[in-house]
Parts: sequence; structure tokens; C-alpha cells
Amino acid sequence: MIVNKPNKRKKGSSYTVFYVIMAIIFSVIIGKLLYLQVYKHQDYKEKADTGSTRFISEKAPRGIIYDDDGNVLATNKQNYVLTYMQTDEADKAFYSSMNKIFNILKENNEKFLDDLLLKINSSGKFYYDFKTSDIEAQKLVELRFKKDRGLNDLVQDTLYKDHKGDFTDDELNAINDALLTISIDDTFYYLVDTYNLYEMLLPEGYTSAEKKALAKSFVDPTIDLNSKNRDYVKESVNYGKRVTDELLKKYSLEEIRNYMVIRDAIKMKSYEGYKAVTIANNIKRDTAFIIYQKLSDLPGVDVSLEPVRYYPFGNLASHILGYVSSITGSEETVYELMGYDASTDLVGASGIESAFEDQLKGNKGGTTVKVNSQGRETETLFELESYPGNNVHLTIDKDTQYAAQEALKDTLEKIRQTQPSATRGAVIALEVKTGRVLAMASYPDYNPNDFAIPGELSDEKYEQYFSPDLTKFGTEHIKKTNATKSLDELFPLNEDGLREDFYDIYPRAMFNYATLGKIPPGSVFKPLTSIAGLMEGVISTTEYMNDTSGWWEKDGFGAENFGHIANGPTDLRLALQKSSNYFYYETGYRLWDQNGRDVEALDSLAKYVWRFGLGVDPNSPQAANPTTGIEIEESFGQTYNFTSWKNKIIETPMYSLVETLQKGVSTSGNFIFIPLDISKSEEDSEELKNAKEAIKNQIKDILEKVGTDEQMDNYTKVADLMLPKVKTFMKESSKYKQAVSDYESKTGKKADLDEQADSVANAIAEYIISEQTTQILSFAQIVMDAIGQGMNNLTPLQIANYVATLANGGERHKVMLVDKITSPTGEVIQEFNPEVVDKLEIPSEYLQAVKEGMRRVNTSSENGMAYQSFGEGKFPIAVCGKTGTADFATDEIYIEQGRKAYGNYISFAPMDDPEIAIFSTIYDGGKGSDGAPVHKAIYEAFFKEELLQLDPSYASKSSSFVKYVQNAPKDNNTTEGVDTTTNQNNNTNVTE
Repeated sequence: MIVNKPNKRKKGSSYTVFYVIMAIIFSVIIGKLLYLQVYKHQDYKEKADTGSTRFISEKAPRGIIYDDDGNVLATNKQNYVLTYMQTDEADKAFYSSMNKIFNILKENNEKFLDDLLLKINSSGKFYYDFKTSDIEAQKLVELRFKKDRGLNDLVQDTLYKDHKGDFTDDELNAINDALLTISIDDTFYYLVDTYNLYEMLLPEGYTSAEKKALAKSFVDPTIDLNSKNRDYVKESVNYGKRVTDELLKKYSLEEIRNYMVIRDAIKMKSYEGYKAVTIANNIKRDTAFIIYQKLSDLPGVDVSLEPVRYYPFGNLASHILGYVSSITGSEETVYELMGYDASTDLVGASGIESAFEDQLKGNKGGTTVKVNSQGRETETLFELESYPGNNVHLTIDKDTQYAAQEALKDTLEKIRQTQPSATRGAVIALEVKTGRVLAMASYPDYNPNDFAIPGELSDEKYEQYFSPDLTKFGTEHIKKTNATKSLDELFPLNEDGLREDFYDIYPRAMFNYATLGKIPPGSVFKPLTSIAGLMEGVISTTEYMNDTSGWWEKDGFGAENFGHIANGPTDLRLALQKSSNYFYYETGYRLWDQNGRDVEALDSLAKYVWRFGLGVDPNSPQAANPTTGIEIEESFGQTYNFTSWKNKIIETPMYSLVETLQKGVSTSGNFIFIPLDISKSEEDSEELKNAKEAIKNQIKDILEKVGTDEQMDNYTKVADLMLPKVKTFMKESSKYKQAVSDYESKTGKKADLDEQADSVANAIAEYIISEQTTQILSFAQIVMDAIGQGMNNLTPLQIANYVATLANGGERHKVMLVDKITSPTGEVIQEFNPEVVDKLEIPSEYLQAVKEGMRRVNTSSENGMAYQSFGEGKFPIAVCGKTGTADFATDEIYIEQGRKAYGNYISFAPMDDPEIAIFSTIYDGGKGSDGAPVHKAIYEAFFKEELLQLDPSYASKSSSFVKYVQNAPKDNNTTEGVDTTTNQNNNTNVTE
């Protein structure tokens, strides 16, 4: 029998297996540890260092801007800034931290920095805050916004999923078009998805599993992940919409967007590496301390100090100083190439701040540090000290500038009591012997402090400065001025439904009327005409012209004195005193007549005017870039001259010709034809468009030859040139063919198209020779130029420079605003010395006669405020002046637009040895003499010590001296040449 015996196990065999397995496990662990800590030690150390290393940028203070006496006009002050630095721990507590921050800011009436283009209005509707009314610019900004946030990637994947290589221009255009079709609501939902705002629904201390589950809960289960026709934009938008719907059960739409703003800032900063994001600028010291005390509960949040631009005198000299602003999208690439951080750096946007940006900007510094999981600094690795920018010293005098600015504002306010449209003006005072600007004011002005801190410009100020409500303004303007044109006529709606200031009526605070506005000079031009007439010998200092009727007429052209007043026997001095148009019409005529009555004779006044800086010879090298020399932005106007006048005629739309051809009869009545229309139309075919252009271009080519040896005066030859162009037009125009058909039906006659074309060609020849050529060659323009009218259009700065040139006897200087540049420690880096641009030797006899006439302007009781300001016994210093009521339109147009002529006034003093020259203009002022009180205030500030020496009781006799001189802001020049900004590190905490 076989007996089955039980198997005997070897003692300890099971333990052996266990030990072997454990040995293998521990060997693997030890091997892995050795691999990580020894072999891969350096790699992981570098990753850890990178994750815990941050660069804290330190902004450099901008250089200081001083007046000529060392008063600080622009400096820097320390500003408390709230920042957030992203770390893993900070990110996990992000919503909890931000909720606390938002509450603290709200409780302390603080604003957080909101640069997100997509905003919510008071009605809960989304809108893009474009900051521009230009539709094309808006499209570019919207595209940049969407592309920067990755929407273009989804569009590309949707439209061209399997695309490889570069996109063609057509494909890129298709992508852009698709981006622009994404609604603003859908863009918001996309951002909710992109920035994972579903995390706002997670509980504190959530696990990764909870986060993953919540994210998955919003995914549409019907999406076919393998489909080749997936719409990635739609998927993202729908996901964000579902998240938003859930969030709205707990948060308001505004609250959701607040978190989005910070997430967006973090995203934009991520392209630059690990950098702190600014949550709020310019918070109060008390608020900063509240936050600082709670930093342990706010991982990633910090409070620091930064320098911000500060203008101690507010609006004073705002158009000279300019302001600083964020870098715009169009400038981003250029500035980044120069080392700027386009997301945070501010740059000069206008004025001296812009013109001397390269000097005023400092050298940024910063600190590379190690941070812990909460984003707190644990170790400083490297420190680069920032360095302030250089200082700019101006030529202007604070007190003279204050007097100019305040007197201009008050004068405008007074004039508006009778002239409601007098809302704008400018005044410039120059040092006669150097060309240095002593004061320059433009009204309305602005406070550059409004722009110093990003995000601080209120909606009201933004509207006032950049996007005015023209419907409201236009309605009020019509009511106040009794303008007869309607709102839609004065401020028409463009194709985008936005109103435009078609007639330039709205007072623009950001526009420097002193350097950019172009105006007719009017009678303030007459002293210059006097000099030209005397120098050419067509008048003398002793000649009298007998003005018996107030009407001047020569060779079929006539014009009247102001008010049609006859001045009787009039010499140069009386002509200036009375502002006799008759005298200067005759002077202008003689300049043309006695210089040959040819093309060169038409420039006989201009060749003197140019030497005083009023325009430039269009055929000279200077015409390419004409300038007064001033350092800030300027326009440059022109006086009448043959070339410029001819070009203006040629470039002016041919309205009269179009009207003539539409009527079917030439101006003379000699040619009758079937009416035709050569005006532009959107409905024109390409062939018809070209035919119309060919007619107009042929006319321009013929007119270009006027005044040359090739000038065409033969009507037949001109008509022959036009004939082929006319026939081509008739062939291409269906509208004309219909007109021919209508004519034949009405008359029962067959139209001879060759005869018709010949009549039209002759009518055009008549227009070219009898109208346009005659107008180009007419002496009427030099006659009108002599009284400062006609095509004269000049900036106030140009006119002020002319007055200074006249006052010093013919020496024109380059206009200067900057005296020198110094380093932060006061060393002179560059000095700007006066520069003579031109010198006209004016005989003293001529100059004295003109000065005497100008003195009489101020001492004549008929000259209103000029007499009230500077008449005998009213001002201790002899002042020469000239008023000018400068028309830009007819009385009928003034009534239609609710406007008036410019009120211009020039002066210089003292009469015998002039030191200062001034020009002022009051838009819609109507009378030039009304600007005289502004000049008086400037003289009182400039000559204040001398006036009190001449008359110790002067202050008691002059209310303007008290208001504008004695009550001027106190000096702040105790730290001249020293940088008043402490160079503090960006991460300086509030307890230091």
C-alpha cells in the first residue's frame, strides 16, 4: 500500500523569500535616491533654484524738470504699490488672498489696477475700452488683445487643423476676420476658461482630485475628441459659459471679472519670466499698513514703494511739460528694443517729457532673490542699483508762466459773457534778444498728474480729454451761440455712427494751440508789411495816402476798410494806429506793381515775411522740414506766395467745374451741352473711375505749368488736350448715356456726340484759363496778404517769433525752451545757447516809425482794452502793440457755425530797448484788443521789480498785479540741482 506522506517545508524558507523581496525593494529605493541626489543632483538643483528665484525690478526715478530759476516743475514722489508674485502656495491660495485684498481695498476707498480692455458698464454689459474713436485702430487693438490671450491659436486649429508651415496672407486675413467675429461675450467666456476661473468654486484646502473632478464636470460629454471638424473656439466658449453660470450663483459678474483682471495680468507678465504683478497703485499709507500687517495670510502679496511722476504746480505749463503714459501697442516693439518693459514702464507722451525722454528716463535696477513658497524673500543673490535720469532746465519763468496762464483763462471767461464760443486761446512770450520762451500757455489746459499713475484717470477726465460727448457739447453750443446750422451739420455722424468735430469747434485740452494751432494773423501782420514796403521803397515814413471813402480799388479788384470807415490822409504811423486796410492794400499792390507784375513780383512781400519766420520758401531746402527750432511738437504755417497758392488751387476739389458740367452750360454761356457728372461715386465702375480721374489729372497737369514758360493760354489747344479724356468718359458713363437718351426723347433730335464732346472740352478749357489760371496769377492775394488775410495761416509761436524779430531790429533767433541738461548730482551735461537764424538789416528810421505807430495803438482810446491796459498813465513802461481781428470766414458762415473772428494782439516792451515780445490769440474773440490784459499780466510778472521801483504804490493801483504776481504760487527752488527723489529699492517694505 502506498502511503502518501505530507511534504516537509524547509525551515525558514518563507522568510528567505520575504527578505529577498524586501532587499530588492530597498535596493530600488536606494538606487533611485542615489540617482536623484547624486547623479541628477545638479539638474534638480537648477530646477529648484529657478522655481524659487525671482527678479524684483526697481524703477528708476525720472529726471527733474526745472524752470529758469530752479523751481521744480516736474519731479517724483514715492508711491505705495500692492503687488502679487506667483508661487505654488500663493497660487493655491490665490482666490482666498484676492478676496481679502479686494475687501481691504474697497473698505479703504482704494482702486485696484484695471488694465483689462474688456470691461463691464453700469448696465452689466460688456464693452471694449478702446480709448480711441478710430474704427481701424479699434480693430487693431481688439486683434492684439485676442491674440495675446491665445484666441488665435484656437482659431488656427479650427480653420487649419492640419496646417504645416507659414500661413499665407489670405490665411492670416481669414484668421483675423474670424477673430473679429468672436463676440465680446464669447471672449469673456473664453477668458473664464483660459484662466481656470472654475477654481473659484473650490473649497479651501482642496485636493488635486477635487480640482480635477470639478474641472471635468464642466466638460461637454458629447464632444467627439476624434472629430476632424472640432470647433475649438466654440468648445472653449461653451465651457466658460457653463463655468460662468455656476459662478454667478455665488459671485456677481463684476467680481468674476475682478479675479479675471489679476489672472490676466499674471498671464501677460508670464511672458517676461517670474515678475511681480501690480494689483494697485498709489494706495494710501494707512491702507499699506493694514495689508502689511496681514501679509502672513496673503501668500504672494507684498507692499512696496515706487517713484511716480509728480507735478507740484498741477496745470502750470502743462502743454510745455507734457505728461507720461503707458506704452501703447503700436509703440511696444520700438520701446522694447530700447530696453523698456512695455507692460509697466511709463514714457513721455508729449511736451518736454516726450522730447527729452532719452535724457529724463533713468536706468532701471533690480534685485535677484530667492523666495519661499509664500513668495517671501529669503536670500538676496544679486543687486543692481537704479540711477535717476538727467534733469532738464527750461527757459520759462514760473511766475511769468503763471501770470500768462491764469490771465488767459480769466480773460477767456470774461469774453465768454458776450462771446459764448470763446473757449480757446493761446499766448507766448519770448525773450527778444535770445529767442528763449519765457511763457507759453494754451487753453484749455490739463493736469499732467492725472496721467502719472496708470489706471487713475477717471472716466470723466478721459471723456473730457480724449472722447468728448459731441452731441451734448454741440447742443449746448447751438443754444448759447444761436448757430443756425443743425447739430448734424456742425457735428456730422460718420459712417461708424460717431460724431465728428467737422468745423473744429470743440476746445481740446490735450491740443497745444500755441504750437499746433494755425490761424490767420489779421492786422497784427501790418507792421511786417510796413517793413517790406519801406525796404522795397514803395512807401516812405513821410508819405500820406488819402483815404477818402474807406474803399480801395485797382485794376478791377477792390476791398474796404473795417467798417467802411474813411481815415483821410494817412501816413505809416496813423495807418498802424487806425489799422488802415486802405494803406496796406495799396502797399501790397505797389509791391507787386513796382516789381514787374510777374510771378516773382507776387512773392515780393513773401520774401520779407519768410525772413521773420512766417512760412518758408517752398522751393528752398528748408521747406522739407520747416521749424521755429522749438524742442516740442509744432506745426508750421505758410504765408501767401505764388508756388504755395498755385498748389493750393490745384489740390482744391474742382467743385465749380463739377457744378458747371452738371448744369450743361459753361461759365461764359458760350458752350451749351448735355449735362454730365464727373464727381466721385461709390457706384462707379473701375473704367469710369479712371476716366473721371484722367480728366482731373489732365487739368492739374495744365495748371502745373502756370507761371512757367510752358503755360497754356490758348483755349483751342487746351480743349484739344481735354477732348480724348472727355470722349472716354462719355463712353464709360451709363449715367451720361441715359442723359443723352433723355435729351433725344425730349427734343426729338439725335445728339451729335462729337459736338457734345467738343463743347464740354471747351467749357473745361474756359474753366482752366479764365478761372483757375487767372486766380493763380491774380495780384489780389498779395493785396489781402498785406493785411494778414488771404491764405496766411500761421501758428501763434511763429507770430510771436516774428514780433521778437521785429522788436530787436530784424535778428531772428531759433526758439528755445531748454536752457541746459544736468546730471542728478548737478553737473552740466549740455548747454543750449541762443542761435541766430537770420538777420535783416532794418534802417533805424524805418524801425522807429513802425514802433511809434505801434505805440499809438496802445495810447489811442479807440483801441479798447489795449488802451485800458497800456494807455498814457496806465502803465509805467512804454509798450508797443498791434491789434488784429482775423477773419477765417464770412459773416454768414459765422452765424451758421456760431463763431466769430480770431482776436489777435501783439506787443513788445520797453519800446526803446525791447526785452520781451508777446502774441496772444482768442479763438472766436472777435476783437484783438481783448487780449491786452493777458499781455499786461505777463509784463507785470516779468518787470515786477522794475515796476515797483518806478512806482512803489503800483500794486495798489493794479488788481492784476495783485492777482497774478503777488498771489502766484510760492517758489520751491530750495533744492536746486539736487534730485529730491530718494532712490529706494522697489521691495522696500512699509516699516522701513
